[in-house]
Amino acid sequence: MTDKPRVCGISAAAGLACGLIGAPALAAPDVVVSINPLHSLVAGVMDGIAEPALLVEGAGSPHSYSLKPSQAKALSEADLVFWVGDGMESFLTKPLAALSGDARVVAIADAEGIELREIREGGAWDAHAHGGHGEEHHEEHHDDHD
Repeated sequence: MTDKPRVCGISAAAGLACGLIGAPALAAPDVVVSINPLHSLVAGVMDGIAEPALLVEGAGSPHSYSLKPSQAKALSEADLVFWVGDGMESFLTKPLAALSGDARVVAIADAEGIELREIREGGAWDAHAHGGHGEEHHEEHHDDHD
């Protein structure tokens, strides 16, 4: 066994999850998902079988998240973990490296067929919109941004 969890592609992970879920003598795998968009996809595959655990809930940010003890426990017991990758959820890099050798980890950013886009800025991607008011108004009301 290796010290690092085995990383597998999306199709291999889906096959593993479906194979484990579909086997009548086996219990559903313990699946943990990092963020809500991935959770929605994985939960759809697992619908009617089990509910995957979600780490970053609500308005939490995957960029600066800290695991709760219960989440660290769920992660340590996981058979399968889905995450975007260390570029998005750097808080998971060390915990994933410490998983048992039997755990399978799927980094969506590294999966075959995934094309990463440049970070978008401006317009709808800005942290906040200024509603068309001029720069002088912006300076007047947003001095606290420095």
